[in-house]
Amino acid sequence: MRLFIKQMMDKVRTDFTLLDLGLLKVYGALFGLVVGAFFPDFVLRYLPVLIGVFTVLLIRFLYLLWRKPDRKKAGLPV
Repeated sequence: MRLFIKQMMDKVRTDFTLLDLGLLKVYGALFGLVVGAFFPDFVLRYLPVLIGVFTVLLIRFLYLLWRKPDRKKAGLPV
């Protein structure tokens, strides 16, 4: 599984443009909208859990964006 993930990450780094990555985010958001539209009772029932997961992932993203050192400058493998 690790090899598969590494291969996909290498492919994303070499073949994807900034537009491709942006569209990937839009695709994920659209999928979430469709799931929410088809299963509104499920979404409403677990709304606090979903908000909690979203908050944790947002905090992790912000940490990686602003607090994590630049791996290239630190001499770490990318």
